[in-house]
Amino acid sequence: MALTLGLAAAQSPVSVWDGVYSDAQAGRGAVVYQTACASCHGDKLQGKGQTPRLTGSDFVMNWSGMTIGDLFDKIQTSMPADKPGSLSREQNASLVAYLLSANKFPAGNAELSSDPERLRQIRLEAAPAK
Repeated sequence: MALTLGLAAAQSPVSVWDGVYSDAQAGRGAVVYQTACASCHGDKLQGKGQTPRLTGSDFVMNWSGMTIGDLFDKIQTSMPADKPGSLSREQNASLVAYLLSANKFPAGNAELSSDPERLRQIRLEAAPAK
């Protein structure tokens, strides 16, 4: 019985509402954002022209139901627009942590991993599960 309960707990879905990044990591991500992203997305993630906002309901709803791995992969393969793939996986993990922080998802004690398998297990949900 205990083994069954342990397996069920280990397989529980994880979401951005579970504190999947640390405040320190989001702080490092803010620095990465200012140097690699702000010129296109704006100093306050507000978007510019055709470049989308990275905060607010439009951003959250666009990614809701997807995984953090999906967001991470998009950034890893296509950003920054002038040098796609130039940021390290660790820089991208910090950048995603900053985006989560800016969108008011709670921080936790552990840092967001840059491991693709672990990132695919974290759901981005607009509202916490009830």
